[in-house]
Amino acid sequence: MAELSDRARALRHRIMDQIRRTGTAPALRELRDEFQLTETELATDLRTLEGAICVACQDAEHAESPTFQGTPLPAPQPPLGELVYARPFATFPNHYRVSVDGEQRWFAECAVEACAISGQFPGAEVVVDSVCRQTGERVRLVGRDGVLIDYSPATLRVHLGYPLREMPHRVVGWCDYNSFFASEAAAADWQRANPEVRGITRSPAQMSRLISELLGVGRLEYDYQPDVPILPLLRRAGRLGLLRPGPWNLPLPDPFWLPTLRMARDWKRQGLGNFFRFHLR
Repeated sequence: MAELSDRARALRHRIMDQIRRTGTAPALRELRDEFQLTETELATDLRTLEGAICVACQDAEHAESPTFQGTPLPAPQPPLGELVYARPFATFPNHYRVSVDGEQRWFAECAVEACAISGQFPGAEVVVDSVCRQTGERVRLVGRDGVLIDYSPATLRVHLGYPLREMPHRVVGWCDYNSFFASEAAAADWQRANPEVRGITRSPAQMSRLISELLGVGRLEYDYQPDVPILPLLRRAGRLGLLRPGPWNLPLPDPFWLPTLRMARDWKRQGLGNFFRFHLR
């Protein structure tokens, strides 16, 4: 496991302070000037932060795109290289509108992160307003401190399009297919029309727990890196949505979530680095 440098931590802290406060992210030129970095130095630090699942820089496929998840945007996505996600936030207006104590200025990066984004605003009531990708039906989630209090419709499902092992190739694009569907039937209708995307669905509560109890732990701290307690993860796999029915309906680990040796190799080839902290308890 690698450790983020003090400078990379300071960059993340600067980015997150601004986006929590204003809903916007600093431009790369602002970060270069403020930290007195060369383009190469900043790119290296941001790549390590991408490997730690802290930020994502815009890629060529999505640069200045007028749409996100097939939905037209009020303004194009950020240009190539600029910050597109300061996880769990998107840096551009989209259809995951986040309101804190009645004020809307933030946007989530995808449906998965939207389920627990209230953890970024301790003590506040956080509302996410979105839409079903298939029917356009209104979606609303209410949370506090990373825990879902309520959501509608009651049949709401979260769809994830690509397995975890695809992440090295989809640092930005992995979120393209993490969407809300008003029901399992709506998700199935969309899946039939998009057979190339072989995804899974989970409940909003499971995705809220996955983020707030696993990847989101410590995100408010200066020295945050993803922290994976292996034994608690195994004990809580069902409530985190990491299992699927097996023979005789016995729950088994869902391979959708399992890393592979090829993923580890590809992760390294992409220059992402292993910044996950693993421990037994």
